[in-house]
Amino acid sequence: MSPAVPEALASVRVGLRFTEAVQAATMAAAGCSREEVVEKLTAGLAAPDVDHARRVAGTISRRVLCDAEADEDEVLCPLSTVVAAAGRRIDARHLLLYATARHEPLVMAVASELFYRRFVLGEALAEMSDREYATFNTGKLFETDDVVTHRLVNEYARRRWHLDDPSSIQCALRILREGGALGATWISRDETRCLGYFPTHRGPSWRVFVYALLEEFAARGRRSVPRAHLRTMAMARVFCLRGPAVDVLAGEAAEHGFCTIRRTRSGGPVTVAQSSFAEAALRLAAWLDAR
Repeated sequence: MSPAVPEALASVRVGLRFTEAVQAATMAAAGCSREEVVEKLTAGLAAPDVDHARRVAGTISRRVLCDAEADEDEVLCPLSTVVAAAGRRIDARHLLLYATARHEPLVMAVASELFYRRFVLGEALAEMSDREYATFNTGKLFETDDVVTHRLVNEYARRRWHLDDPSSIQCALRILREGGALGATWISRDETRCLGYFPTHRGPSWRVFVYALLEEFAARGRRSVPRAHLRTMAMARVFCLRGPAVDVLAGEAAEHGFCTIRRTRSGGPVTVAQSSFAEAALRLAAWLDAR
């Protein structure tokens, strides 16, 4: 079954902003406080006014410094440390998408309830028949639709989440696309053209898996995780990963010493090797820094 629908979906107005997010991570990894990161980002942003720039900078810093201590100016922020080490490589983009989806409920809901549910679980969307799905999506009733259009997501949001906010829906789709989870193609509909979105299924590397394993489980006191839980973790839903793909990532993480896997016929649990989130993040950052 798909994950539960969030109780409240806030609006999303700021895209992934990859360049600025990497800058924020680099500043935080160098010891800047959240306030310092916001001020420095604000000064460099092109925006209609200072208040708008500060709101954008605040959103970026909230996403990037999501695992920092709120009551200390200088702390080790595992996400910032790992993103800064990855620089502008694809790992950084995937990490930032994952962190954004974890802290923007609408982005996670779109990924989980529409793309993961439809393309990985193969389930029909809640509160929408196949006929309605085809009508709102591409209008081609007797074809299998391999894309999801903005119009369909808007209709689903109105029915399922009682949310009528096309701008936020568009921003959530753009974030998933900018982060590498979705691809897009132009399709014809009603004598017009619109973007259809689809999972790339390329997925993140084992490095991103390690961070997600730590953030979702180890940081909350769960060092040993059943294999079945990994297949529905937030990272798998954001990137529309099938179970075997998650198993491959876990195997690669184990080969690099970040976890161990108990080999049993049914697939044993995965256990985090390091004793703390911060320790593992530092080791992961060192691995990325050396490449």
